Amino acid sequence: MIAAGPNAVAEAFAAEAQILRLFVEPECERRCQPLLRAAASRGIPVSKVGKDECDRIAGIRCQGIAAEIVLAYADLGEVLEAIDNGIVSRGREQGQGALLVFLDGVQDPHNLGAVIRTAEAAGAAAVVVPNRRAAPVSPTVMRISAGAAAHLPVCRVVNLGRALAAARDRGFWAIGLDHEADRMLDCPKNPAAKVALVLGGEAEGLHRLVREGCDEIARLPMAGRVESLNASVAASIAIYKVSERRLSVDRVGSR
Repeated sequence: MIAAGPNAVAEAFAAEAQILRLFVEPECERRCQPLLRAAASRGIPVSKVGKDECDRIAGIRCQGIAAEIVLAYADLGEVLEAIDNGIVSRGREQGQGALLVFLDGVQDPHNLGAVIRTAEAAGAAAVVVPNRRAAPVSPTVMRISAGAAAHLPVCRVVNLGRALAAARDRGFWAIGLDHEADRMLDCPKNPAAKVALVLGGEAEGLHRLVREGCDEIARLPMAGRVESLNASVAASIAIYKVSERRLSVDRVGSR
């Protein structure tokens, strides 16, 4: 996996990801000094490459620096076990008000990266994606997520419906988002409630079996003429909507 760009590389260091090598354009060495010093302190080799070569290695425009990292998908069973055990993650107990974000066929890597970034910012425990007909974590996803994909567990599963059922068996309340739903999406009254937010893909929305596996289906308020929002925009609004009370409690508790 290649993390491309200063932000993605910096977050890979911050997440203590396993970094195998840095690639840097000579003309960018000066502004990348903090990252190069971090590499030196960890004994990470650095290769100087031209702009075209750096972009070729990254597969996208790398803005002068890229890192080859080991980024494995997380195991959903292990994530659920950690939540059951109240494992502290990023400053709070994941068992209290834990949030899982399920993506049912999001195929645009830009949307996936944006959702991962929002989910990480909102303190989600993980993002869950199917391994077919869905975007994988890629250099583009890493860049769009601003490196959040190095911090937040991303679980890739064979069957999203079964994965959702496993979360429900562990006490998660599954809320599917659909712009044609009768009821409006609301924040759970109990900030300690465990929520599995299920979001559809760009074209087809929620598939039937995934939809049937949800405890409730809800929609975002829409007052304009457009019928729906971009997938990542809708996901971001929904993630913060269902997290509203939990985030308020976390903020009060941290004072």
